[in-house]
Amino acid sequence: MDAHPASCLLTEKPLHLLEGLNDAQRDAITAGTGPVLVLAGPGSGKTRVLTHRIAYLVQEMKVPAWHILAVTFTNKAAKEMNERIEALLEGSLRGLTMGTFHAVCARILRREAENLTHYDQNFVIFDTADQLQVMKQALKDLNLDDKKFPPNKIRNAIGQAKNELITPDLYNATNYIAEVTRRVYTRYQEILHANNAMDFDDLLMNTVLLFDERPEILQRYQERYQYILVD
Repeated sequence: MDAHPASCLLTEKPLHLLEGLNDAQRDAITAGTGPVLVLAGPGSGKTRVLTHRIAYLVQEMKVPAWHILAVTFTNKAAKEMNERIEALLEGSLRGLTMGTFHAVCARILRREAENLTHYDQNFVIFDTADQLQVMKQALKDLNLDDKKFPPNKIRNAIGQAKNELITPDLYNATNYIAEVTRRVYTRYQEILHANNAMDFDDLLMNTVLLFDERPEILQRYQERYQYILVD
């Protein structure tokens, strides 16, 4: 995810980025600097506004593409956004960072791998099946019955903890089930670390923790990404 000079293939004719849009969409696309919140229902053109906004930033406001970060929830949406931007600008846009939350976090973590405790830049990402297998191994290592403590249920509890930025050492065990979950969580992470692996929730949690613990790294990304668009 190294910075590149903004570079796109543009036509010499004027680009009509606001044609066919309603007033609310135009307002969102042409907003100046500072935060903008757009509330819209399904099918109201949110992705269209986002892609036109990026094109407007580059074409009209002369924002270098590498100062822009665009994130969405699915790979399909990210691919669609990229294709639309290329169509609007009639060419590829180099330097733009675009992807799902998980994909963007993975790229940041690989780039900052030397600042991570348990991982190198070649860490692998365990999918749901891999996670379940690790969970079963953790239960087995702790001599816990996976019928009494269903792996999926424990995995969901651990995922919820990670979404709240609660690491194993911070997990508050207020009852027996919570204590079992804490022990399994600890062992689960040990297995992941031994395999240089992260699960999907780790990608988000570790990025936030990295920024919290290393303000100089956070500042570097804040200076780079001056425009952050979230679908």
